Amino acid sequence: MTAAAIPSRRERAAARPVPWTRLTWVAWRQHRAALAGAAALLGAIGAYLAYTGWEVHRAYDAYTACVPASMRVTGGPRACVPAVRAFYSFYGSGQGSVLKSGLNAQTVPFLLLAVPVLLGAFAGGPALARELESGTFRFAWTQGAGRVRLAAARLVPLAVVLAAAAYGLSALFSWYIGPFVQAGVTGKYPMQLFGTMGTDFAAWTLFSFAVAAFAGVLLRRAVPAMAASIVVLTALDVVTMMALRQHYAAPVVVTGTEPAGIGNLVVGNWFTTTSGVPVSQATVLSAFARLPFGVTPSTAMLAEHHWLQWWSYQPASRWWQFQLTEGGWLLAASLLLIAATILLIRRRPA
Repeated sequence: MTAAAIPSRRERAAARPVPWTRLTWVAWRQHRAALAGAAALLGAIGAYLAYTGWEVHRAYDAYTACVPASMRVTGGPRACVPAVRAFYSFYGSGQGSVLKSGLNAQTVPFLLLAVPVLLGAFAGGPALARELESGTFRFAWTQGAGRVRLAAARLVPLAVVLAAAAYGLSALFSWYIGPFVQAGVTGKYPMQLFGTMGTDFAAWTLFSFAVAAFAGVLLRRAVPAMAASIVVLTALDVVTMMALRQHYAAPVVVTGTEPAGIGNLVVGNWFTTTSGVPVSQATVLSAFARLPFGVTPSTAMLAEHHWLQWWSYQPASRWWQFQLTEGGWLLAASLLLIAATILLIRRRPA
């Protein structure tokens, strides 16, 4: 009966660790189906945006060539009605146009908001949880790579690839929606556009992946981790859009008419007397209700009651500041979650 000799300390010290390139190749082999699914989803969306965006840009060129810049608010000359209708129909409203059926520039960004959540859940949930669930981690951890290096080799490349692909898709969407922003049809602050342009789309994709991967190690089950990450990301996204985003900087406060510029984000408005005493909303609505039909409130009417109307808003010039602020805390949270995931793997008993 023979037995293999135990390697000496010198032989164990001389053993070279498995190269990172091989660990990355293993990660690719294990997750190529998820990456292929993500590529198919992003490719289909990208193809739609590229084809429709080309039509939008062509309609916008015809619209700007026919309608002078000074007349675009009123719709332009009668001869330009077909060009106006053709352009606005891609947005889904405006200028008495016959709306196009199916998707349009108002509905597409709402659908895109679900992409980061789904990408992160389906790629991050099984990244480590699948081996913990099946028990194959016991074999993988004994192959000379180390559990920390194995976890890092699976999480980091996947995170980088998903974030880069998401940023490419958001750049394509920015080109697609660009004519409507340039024409003043919409600003870039609305929640469905802010989350799908700039760096925000990629940041939410990375954060979604990190949450799903952390949940996978914590729950040790792939499907529950995916479901948990979808619930958590959806709730956090709604809270960010509705309550957090507009407070990244102190708003500008002005009195008088509503701040000009469709690109501004109005945070709130209220009324006071000229001496600064707040006027209740019920009092203002009661005064407005007594106006003759078809007459809108004016500055003269407010002056008659000795009222002032105040507005708080975020200027359009702060859009990139808000993008980098939100992207920054999402990136920091993602890195912390990935580090916490690797730490859980390191401390988990075999």
